[in-house]
Amino acid sequence: MKENKSILIFNRDNSELDLIAAMLEGGDCPVFSTSLPLEAIHILQKNDIDVILASQALEGMDGWEFKELAEKIRPGINVFLLPQAPPVKKGNKDTISDCTLSIKEFVKFIQNYIRTENNRINESSRLKDFFFAFTDRLLQVFEVNDKYFFNNNHLVANLSRKVAVRMKLEESLVEGIHISALLRDLGKIGIQHQILDEKGRLERDKLTVIKSHPLNTVQILKQINFPWNVDSIIAHHHEHYDGNGYPEGLQGRYIPLGSRIISVVDSYVAMTMDRPHRKALTSEEATQEILQKTGSQFDPEIVEVFLSVIQEEKRQAAERKRVIVLDIDGTISALIKLNLSSDEFDILSATTSIEAAQYLKEKTPYALIADSETLSIDKFRFYNIVRQERSTNTIPFFIVVPSQELPQQLTDPGVEFLVKPLDVEDLSSKIKTLSKIGPARKPKTPVAEEEELKGVSGSLEDLSLVDIIQVLNMGLKTAKVILIKDKEKGEIYLRSGKIVNVHVGDLAGHEAFFKLMEWYKGNFRIFHGHHIDDINVTMDTMNLLLEGSRVQDEKRTKGK
Repeated sequence: MKENKSILIFNRDNSELDLIAAMLEGGDCPVFSTSLPLEAIHILQKNDIDVILASQALEGMDGWEFKELAEKIRPGINVFLLPQAPPVKKGNKDTISDCTLSIKEFVKFIQNYIRTENNRINESSRLKDFFFAFTDRLLQVFEVNDKYFFNNNHLVANLSRKVAVRMKLEESLVEGIHISALLRDLGKIGIQHQILDEKGRLERDKLTVIKSHPLNTVQILKQINFPWNVDSIIAHHHEHYDGNGYPEGLQGRYIPLGSRIISVVDSYVAMTMDRPHRKALTSEEATQEILQKTGSQFDPEIVEVFLSVIQEEKRQAAERKRVIVLDIDGTISALIKLNLSSDEFDILSATTSIEAAQYLKEKTPYALIADSETLSIDKFRFYNIVRQERSTNTIPFFIVVPSQELPQQLTDPGVEFLVKPLDVEDLSSKIKTLSKIGPARKPKTPVAEEEELKGVSGSLEDLSLVDIIQVLNMGLKTAKVILIKDKEKGEIYLRSGKIVNVHVGDLAGHEAFFKLMEWYKGNFRIFHGHHIDDINVTMDTMNLLLEGSRVQDEKRTKGK
């Protein structure tokens, strides 16, 4: 959400501006005041300034020059230049000259303008929040009974937004990525469900149908005048960084940034959820898959940011409370899923006691909810399993019954009976206020360990140094690459995709790089955004790779 608009008063020896500043301070809008040009520019860059009141007599620059500069920094800003008011002698006292506009009236005008502008911003923000929430909920309703895809869009959109925010992208682009991630798969509506649920390897014609969904989505949304450029983001979210994706085979930075973000997130979420043809991977397994495809399918820089986001997500996931729902037709489960926040609760649906008991083994739940008719099918077997285990015998158990007549065989004080039709709001409130303590917070990772978790890492046997440099060069990346083999360590710095500094042991520059090219085993780690001032490599990067290959060939020839 945008900050409220503010006023900048840029003043040098203007008594009227001093008076205006004093009258505006403490009002509804923040007021910044300075007499220094550099400080004024810094305030303008760091804050959402809407109005500037400036003296025409400025230190080191003309007032109109400052006005033009301010309008370039923040297009659409309102700049008012007030002339220096010469003092007028009245008796023995200096006073301010008379103004054609009362200062009080001018201050009131500015205050009303800012108040109106802030109301407009807040209303716009509320409308955006409503739009995102409504779209998210509508998609959840459509998929609530889909065991494979429920909450998929919410998770992808939520993680994509977090990656975009961590990359410090502009707010409009963050919002565009968010809505694109939510709507990206609407084009699958026209694809037969049998194809989406197919368990074996898809035939070529069916795969072609699946690959049509990004462009189908764009067509479906064509008549909607979004305030964001969602078409290109949605159309290309299945492109690969090396150009082997679809629909157009775009490569590197030719793929829209939003598409590259969603590509990484979508793949991770898909891998960590059950699918008709396979079971879900663990977060660690999915992360390794992402790392193995970094530089080929995924943008390395985005992967690095994503890994930092997912580390935080895993800490939060450990604190989410698990609720198991045993319900043969899925109605109760659907209502609960739509009324409990997925950021706070994991809702697991089971249609049989066997399935519910399996969930019970994986992790101790926070609460249990079951339909009495489903329980009675196997003579309350699941209930007995729960109460016989020491780790689960005190867990709150909600049983939904068809009428006020309660099951006679249960006198458990830990059981609460709920009568159909189910009051979901009441049940949600009870679950949220349960006295049972949730999972303990894990201790914070030491700083040294956190540093080790940063960056993209892997084995040189899987991705050679030449491949790493080519990927970074193609993406015009600024980064540091660390190579480790046995007890040796080498470092390579790139600036905008060009190698500028290399050192290993006592070697530096070209010779150091040629030595590192000989390392076929070992580990690497890539840190994006790392700079170095010292330059010891002047040769073009591609020529350096070619020269390194020639040097290696000569060594091999001499060795023979």
